[in-house]
Amino acid sequence: MSETTLLKPTKHVLSSGLTVLLERDPDAQTLAMGYFVGTGARDERPAELGASHFLEHLMFKGSESVSALDLNTRLDALGGQANAFTSEEATVYHAASLPEQAGELLSALSVLLTPALRPEEVSTERGVILEEIEMYADQPDSRLMDILNAEYWGEHPLGHLVLGTAQTVSALTPEVLRRNFAERYAAPNITLAVCGQFDEQAVLDAAEQACAEWPRHSFERQITPHVPQSGLSVTPDPELSRAQVALAAPGLSNADPLREAAHVLTEIIGGENGRLYWALVDTGLCDSADLSHAEYDGAGMFVGGFSCDPPRTQEVLDAYRAVLGEVQNGGITDLEVRRAARKIAVGALLRSGTPQGRLFSLGMDYLARGELISASESVRRYADVTPEQVRAVLERRPFDVLRVAVLGPVGELV
Repeated sequence: MSETTLLKPTKHVLSSGLTVLLERDPDAQTLAMGYFVGTGARDERPAELGASHFLEHLMFKGSESVSALDLNTRLDALGGQANAFTSEEATVYHAASLPEQAGELLSALSVLLTPALRPEEVSTERGVILEEIEMYADQPDSRLMDILNAEYWGEHPLGHLVLGTAQTVSALTPEVLRRNFAERYAAPNITLAVCGQFDEQAVLDAAEQACAEWPRHSFERQITPHVPQSGLSVTPDPELSRAQVALAAPGLSNADPLREAAHVLTEIIGGENGRLYWALVDTGLCDSADLSHAEYDGAGMFVGGFSCDPPRTQEVLDAYRAVLGEVQNGGITDLEVRRAARKIAVGALLRSGTPQGRLFSLGMDYLARGELISASESVRRYADVTPEQVRAVLERRPFDVLRVAVLGPVGELV
């Protein structure tokens, strides 16, 4: 499909307050749909960390009228790749199938959002999640990011662990989970997105019926300011063979008009052909080095890192800082901006080539900013990023506050 023929999505708000985003492609061979719930780990009380992720698990355990076996059998029979994920700010339930299954797929997916939350299932899933926490604790990358986020965000809600801790998950009762569900799973806080080949009016009618009895109250996220501090920590682990290093610096929020420019900047610095690659990886200093940008409601962060031979950790850390300093003080070239912007734009266009790929961009963009962005508009925004905009990001968010976390068989660093 050429850029000129990319379809524009439409927005509909149902009587319940549910927002429905439709992007119909009559040439598609499949369809994808998902419920995007505007809540995640940052919305949890400190003593209830992991509640959002716990609820995600329980959604697949059936409703008062549909058993877990029947629900999952229905989803499996549709050939739909049903799945879900939880992040700091969103919980998403999604599936894909054939166009003729649109009505049945929406019906089954809607059952997920009316869970029974039975005590026996809470007990069973608690064990599954505790095992998941232990599994992630054994993975150096996951451990390191938990350390970095805790040190960078401190007491700020964006530092909440998505999985929670063994202590908080163990303390989550059915009553607490029901309260979390009742507070945050209301139709006005949920967006249904549908992409691919389908009958628009039939989907709207089915969605109206499916959510007719859903709660209709509003949910307002509490946005608190964050003032990050520079710092460096080393968590020794003699059992690891490599040193793992993660870094974070202040970035831009998801509503900032320069957010696309921030992504272009990180592509220049930390992309596959970026400055970090040529300065650190190509020279043999380390195995890998990267930098990306994550944006949230009211805050954002540059986050990156590298992996290297432990004795070279200080040398590589100095080299990484030097690359950031060169970009900050020496700037970037117009050619670098054009190349990076084009690469991101092409990537966005490729992801939009399938209904499932398009679904996540459509739903997450709307959830984050309330914007209805077509694939062609997303491509254009990146293609139009100018060198002046990228330099403006560096002026507003210089790399002068840098939090560093190190994990591995490493001694003292500076």
